[in-house]
Amino acid sequence: MRNGLWKTCTGGFVAAVFCAVTVSQSFGADAKSLEEMEKELNALRASVSALTDQIESVKQDKTVASSSSATKNDVETLKNEVSTLKEEMKTAAQAQPALKAEDIAGNVYSEFAKKVKLGGQIKTRAEYANGLYQVPVSNGTLPGATGISNRYSSYDDDYVLNQTRLWADADVNEHLRLFIQLQDARTFGAEGSTVGYAYSNTENSIFDLHQGYFDLKKLFDLPLTVRVGRQEIIWGDHRVIGNFVWSNVGRVFDGGRFMWDTDEIHAEAFAARVDENGFIGKSATGGNWDSNENVYAAQLGLKKLVPGALLEFMYIQKNDQDGSSTNSTLVATGNVRANNNPGVVIHDVGARIDGKIPNIDAIDYTAEAHGQFGDYGDMTQRAWAFAGRAGYTFKEMNWKPRFGFEYDYSSGDDDPTDSTHGTFDNLYPTNHWQNNYGAIDLVSWQNMHDFRGNVKIQPTNKLTAQVDYHYYLLAEAKDGWYLANGSLATPRGSYDTGSSNLAQEVDLTVSYQLYKNVGILAGYSWFNPQSWMNANVADFDTNWFYLQTTVTF
Repeated sequence: MRNGLWKTCTGGFVAAVFCAVTVSQSFGADAKSLEEMEKELNALRASVSALTDQIESVKQDKTVASSSSATKNDVETLKNEVSTLKEEMKTAAQAQPALKAEDIAGNVYSEFAKKVKLGGQIKTRAEYANGLYQVPVSNGTLPGATGISNRYSSYDDDYVLNQTRLWADADVNEHLRLFIQLQDARTFGAEGSTVGYAYSNTENSIFDLHQGYFDLKKLFDLPLTVRVGRQEIIWGDHRVIGNFVWSNVGRVFDGGRFMWDTDEIHAEAFAARVDENGFIGKSATGGNWDSNENVYAAQLGLKKLVPGALLEFMYIQKNDQDGSSTNSTLVATGNVRANNNPGVVIHDVGARIDGKIPNIDAIDYTAEAHGQFGDYGDMTQRAWAFAGRAGYTFKEMNWKPRFGFEYDYSSGDDDPTDSTHGTFDNLYPTNHWQNNYGAIDLVSWQNMHDFRGNVKIQPTNKLTAQVDYHYYLLAEAKDGWYLANGSLATPRGSYDTGSSNLAQEVDLTVSYQLYKNVGILAGYSWFNPQSWMNANVADFDTNWFYLQTTVTF
């Protein structure tokens, strides 16, 4: 019996020692995986359990060999070995968490995974237009994609836009953040067929990297963040710098951005490349054309200088050296003579204040003004613009109605044949934002007066409705009428300038938050031409409907 007991215990002891040695070696090796270490630890536990069972078996045999001192010694030996193995297992278990975080940092089970936020959004919008028809931005090959589809007759069409976005936001540590956002933008059926693959020359869906950048935060332990990569940039009310969020594609900037933010001030500067076509040679007169478009901008925001308001100062340089396309476009539209300088370099200096009256927070106001100078082809750029809005919210009344008024002005060119270009350049805006110049997007901040009144109500916490009225005039009747994308709605020509009255517009917008992650937006707009449009463009109304759902997760 004694020999059998020794044989059994010795076999279990050898197996346990082997496991202990193996585990200690595995935890010291960098090449071991987490799964292998867990298997070895489980084997060690099994060995300890087997030895414990053997001890219990020996105890039960005491009645047979109770007087044997050798048996007692065997039991003591087994107990000591079990105690030793348990200590080894405890040490290995304590080392295991450190290995997870250090040696397997890229694994999805690591601590880094807790710092990554994943999200997405699906936005679907159905639209119907009757009158002056503009096609979706993401479908340049559809009829009418170059602007107004038919300037002298009404047009009917409907389409459905779909935008899908997926993103990952990773706070790697206190000094590094990464953000990646993919986007697919398409119009239902625009590929020609949804069976199989569309041909590249008729493809009307866009799948691209919408945003991809990294942030270096608290740089040099200062309140400074440097952001590099493809990114959205929004300033103020989107009037000169915006992400064009209403578009099915949107606007991003490829470049670098410096941001300084404290309780007192916010300052930033960025440089971005808008268009890269490479060097294209020399002009007929010997000038170099590099065909690139860049934007350089800086902003200083003072948070506490004006009580209850944010005061911002801005500088923007639009530097477009696209000699071939810019020059030909300028000549075709009458904005410039045949010239030796094809580039456009505009310096924009602006200021904006946004806030509420101290101690009367029911009154809100915003004012923004810009002046521009520089070169527009071979002409001198001299233009300016102003926008101001104010509103009063009756917070104690049911539905909390807000009544507001706004006036927007931007200069036009009073003489297209002279050496001065007076039309304000709208730069890189989101003109649709807050219905700045009408929801139907037929007017931009160029050569215009816009008188606007609106009423906004909130019947419930989830439901908001707003009605806007706009009356538009041209600042210069000799200049053209510009769409929200900045292009002339009609070719420049000998306009009938008997009147500057352009049009009037009514917008109804309703938003409803169905669930926490599901929002619904619907609207109707009516655009009615006035005397200038009737004489030079069209004398029929435009009606536009849309219904949009946005699901975010």
